[in-house]
Amino acid sequence: MIAVRRPALLLVAVALGTRGLAGQTPLRIGQSITARLTLADRQLADSSRYKLYTFDARLGDTVSADMSSDDLDANLILTDASGNPLARNDDAGGACNAHLSFVMPAAGTYELFANSSSPGELGDFTVSLVQGVTAAARDTTCRGFGRVKGVIQVGQTVKGQLTAGDQLLRADSSYYQRWVLPLEAGRTVTVDLASDDFDSYLLVTRGRGQKLVENDDGGGGCNARVVYAATDDHPVRLVVNSAGKLQTGHFTLRVADGARPLEPKGSCRFRALRQQAEARAVTAAGAHQIRVGQTLPGQLTTSDSLYPDTTYYQFWQFSPRARQQVTIDLASDEFDPVLILRGLDTTVVNHHGGPGCNARVSLAFPETGPYTILVNTSSEPPRQTGRFTLSLSEGHKDRVSDECRPPRPSRPAASGDGQGAHTIAVGQAIEGVLTGTDHLRPRDSTYSQSWTIAGTAGQVVTVDLESAAFDPYLFVAGPGIGTSLQDDDSGGNCNARLTLTFPQTGDYVIVVNSSTKHGTGPFNLSVTKGAKAKSLTRCDRPS
Repeated sequence: MIAVRRPALLLVAVALGTRGLAGQTPLRIGQSITARLTLADRQLADSSRYKLYTFDARLGDTVSADMSSDDLDANLILTDASGNPLARNDDAGGACNAHLSFVMPAAGTYELFANSSSPGELGDFTVSLVQGVTAAARDTTCRGFGRVKGVIQVGQTVKGQLTAGDQLLRADSSYYQRWVLPLEAGRTVTVDLASDDFDSYLLVTRGRGQKLVENDDGGGGCNARVVYAATDDHPVRLVVNSAGKLQTGHFTLRVADGARPLEPKGSCRFRALRQQAEARAVTAAGAHQIRVGQTLPGQLTTSDSLYPDTTYYQFWQFSPRARQQVTIDLASDEFDPVLILRGLDTTVVNHHGGPGCNARVSLAFPETGPYTILVNTSSEPPRQTGRFTLSLSEGHKDRVSDECRPPRPSRPAASGDGQGAHTIAVGQAIEGVLTGTDHLRPRDSTYSQSWTIAGTAGQVVTVDLESAAFDPYLFVAGPGIGTSLQDDDSGGNCNARLTLTFPQTGDYVIVVNSSTKHGTGPFNLSVTKGAKAKSLTRCDRPS
């Protein structure tokens, strides 16, 4: 949702001169009305649509109005009969709904604008009016809705531009725009997003951001295509996005009636450019070379690169034939192996997919590459080193579910960090990185990293987790806490915050996590004495 709202009360004044009496609907105190904002409704000066309701009140009456919707971000504006703005609210109803209470300054007729927070929003809503004061929601954070670029209809083609001024998807640092598409129940449409400037990525979501369908290269080349069959008559949102970080440029968005075939995933030049750039960087870093059919020995040492999670890694490169099936095995008796593969659309991470504790990745490579292998270790214990064997064989091999008893390597004396497991103390702020080698939660496919903190019974602390790379999610568990404490966005701007009182003296666990699947990147974790208020700075991201 837009962080800085338009000067809504002034915009109402602009609209008053042309609204006339037609279209005003009486709303009695104690009544609730369900209606819909459509393309036929009148607009304020910022192009947002509204329906107008009138009601009568006496001098000194207190009334409370509410507006709720799952299709649009509700906004309420109250004026007197002369059009003088009196009050306005966006999110006080909680969950992006609007709520206001007001004492009437005179007897007479008043007007209530049922409006949206962003131009272009359409859909169903419910507005109600009651006598007296009703409390605003305790949590007024708005999630899912957000700025809408415009409306597109079936049969229409829109030419636009994705720029650095558009909203940024924090999970992968890509820009995006939302477009509203009104639909009838049972209608099937094909949506195409094409661009010569960036690798197109297209999502269809509900108003609150629930993902319905997404596509990368189904439109041929680097273009995206989705086919969507509407199950109801609620509008959906088309999210114009890119597959790569910080990509911008011109695009064409087209909605056609009926279903069109998806193109088989072919060669996207943007993907090839990403592979080439990574290959150059890895080569410059001194990557080892290996060919399909080879088995080569190696050694991970303290002179190799070190991840912030205190694991060493080593680069290897190979170039298979296009569409060649290859199995990669990483084996070691001296450390717990983790295999990371880069160069595909997504990074592949494997831990214990081979015999025993060994790692294995087996797949058909769509292009010749080159592809990058990272020989890595688990993060516990930290700074593992030792000898390993890396082998690439042609053909498919199944994942093995053997019992794994990882070796117990001693940490090298050169490490010198004196830490062991992740620990943090009250009063500390620590920078860390959530990586693909951290624990993967099967329930929601998110990575997590545990930090231990010593708590004193009765002590009040606030835990803050901030990241610009992923949407932070926070857990705290320990003695005296039945169900783990959790938070998503109370730190403001999508960051997580938990204030708690330690029930007992003992060790507690803080779990660094993300709200989105496979979210990784740098973060800042801090624990301060005392309580901090929940931030009302809203989080704006598509799901």
